[in-house]
Amino acid sequence: MKKMRCTGDEDRARIAIVAEMQRVKWADVVEKLKEAGFPERTAKSVRNRHLRWRQFQEAERTGAWAGQLINRCRLCGQYVRGHVCSGGVVEGANTETCNDVKDADE
Repeated sequence: MKKMRCTGDEDRARIAIVAEMQRVKWADVVEKLKEAGFPERTAKSVRNRHLRWRQFQEAERTGAWAGQLINRCRLCGQYVRGHVCSGGVVEGANTETCNDVKDADE
């Protein structure tokens, strides 16, 4: 398996898949992501990515990361840790930038 970065679309799909499951089986999440056309990943890598995202969401909610984050996204300037960005172009991934996504939401 070739290592590739996760795209924002893949992260959003993973979050939606996990949200609709009552008991998460990571192999099933991997299978659903593969059916949706995303690159094949191991269950362990999908689980670790999701738990890291969830840990960031909790820390952001409680204010635990205040002033500690220094790495920022090159496309939109948001902090990278826990960041889900559609700005990266990865082998046929969507070509929107973070600013395009923000404009569409407004």
